[in-house]
Amino acid sequence: MNIIDAFKNVKMYDLTQKISHLTPAWPTYEPLEIKFFKRLSSNGANGQVLTHSNHVGTHLDGSLHFCTHGRDIASIPLEELVAPGVVVDLSNLLLTVSII
Repeated sequence: MNIIDAFKNVKMYDLTQKISHLTPAWPTYEPLEIKFFKRLSSNGANGQVLTHSNHVGTHLDGSLHFCTHGRDIASIPLEELVAPGVVVDLSNLLLTVSII
């Protein structure tokens, strides 16, 4: 059975955080910068340049990021990245705790 078939009847949650000019970067890293170089409101097309460090928004670091003999993310099988989990509602803490 392949991984797609194994998860056909499983509820999955996308943990991706939206990226915007308000997305915090890792401390001491450059923040996201969005530069509009073309705005065409008549047909809805925009031209943008996004510049950011590798630690802005939702991402995955392979072990190569931490040690020279580690794997890059392309070398990590999908089966190692998908597993059972739980959903924890921390919304009542958001006013008192910084989650960064």
